[in-house]
Amino acid sequence: MTTYIEAVVNVPIRRSFRRQPAPPPAETDSGEMAALQTFHYHLPPELESTVAPGHLVWVPFGAQELQAVVLRRTSSAPVATKAILRLARPEPVLVAHQLELAAWIAESYVAPFSEAVRLFLPPGLLTKQGEKPAVRVRRELRISLAVTAQEARARLIELGRDTGQARVLAWLLEQGGEPAPIDDVMAACDLRSQSAIQTLAGRAVVAIEDRQVRLLLDEAPARDTLLALRGADKYVPVIDVLAAADRPLWKHELYAATPVANASMLRELEQAGLVVLREEIFERNPLSGRAYLTTQPPALTSEQAAVWERVYRAGFAEETARGFLLHGVTGSGKTEIYLRAIAETLARGRQAIVLVPEIALTPQTVARFAGRFPDRVTVIHSELSSGERYDVWRGIR
Repeated sequence: MTTYIEAVVNVPIRRSFRRQPAPPPAETDSGEMAALQTFHYHLPPELESTVAPGHLVWVPFGAQELQAVVLRRTSSAPVATKAILRLARPEPVLVAHQLELAAWIAESYVAPFSEAVRLFLPPGLLTKQGEKPAVRVRRELRISLAVTAQEARARLIELGRDTGQARVLAWLLEQGGEPAPIDDVMAACDLRSQSAIQTLAGRAVVAIEDRQVRLLLDEAPARDTLLALRGADKYVPVIDVLAAADRPLWKHELYAATPVANASMLRELEQAGLVVLREEIFERNPLSGRAYLTTQPPALTSEQAAVWERVYRAGFAEETARGFLLHGVTGSGKTEIYLRAIAETLARGRQAIVLVPEIALTPQTVARFAGRFPDRVTVIHSELSSGERYDVWRGIR
């Protein structure tokens, strides 16, 4: 049995007086659906169990391939149909109530359905044939220690280059710093001459007395010297930064904290079993890194209490979905009513949208709302990057 879909096709509206290209002839006489600018297609067998309302798909549209948002699945179609071509994205981009609201906007404002649907999607998501999406999730490495900080620092001496001086110092450390015959040192460290030992003596790392080699440094500075001899001291800042962090660090955070870090160094630390590298989705949150003072609801004035009682009764106790216009001068307490209405909405498992009249008021408004609802506030405005707007859209869906 064939399954059909009804979809709104992303046909860009040309802002000119030129005649627009006609839609496929089969859909020109489809009555109410044509007025809503929706079109019918059927699902190929391989997509019957996959495509759902809200999915973004590619469809044939005249001689073109265009994107379309699926509105609904149907068991029949009023016209002869073509098959959709493929999914544009694996997950739906819109949910049922968004599709219903887009239809209401198109009807109420006599607007093209495709333009109404665009309002719910971030810029750059919709593309033309042959184009790559302008926005996508950003993936980045997160880095954490694979062992304790103490063990990581101790095992750094395994990294870097093998030198005669490093072998001598490492062997003396293993012996607990006790003096050893020079011949034993040379044999244990596979040395053909005394040059490595003599160089260490010249640097006041060891002393040679009566053909005995004695370590002059305590254990901690001796290990630091060993790291430098092997060229492994470059890893120390990375280990120290990771050890001080209370969570895995994003690559860009680590690079900012220690400029010596680079991709090659991280791979070497991973191969040595000292760090864990995981690629994860990095959320481009416009409020990231900002701290807001948490606040509690204040006591209401008598006027606020009277207003809130009416809003609560109509909007929440009776759920009559009425609109209210609050009148008051600046500082009269209107925002507190908004905050309480949002708190009641969130408590019911719903979401809230706050419209700020001008972008200049955004910082103070965000601070007020983020203080009342910690970690539950985000922001969208025209100065955000396309990547930030895309990630905010993903987060609030």
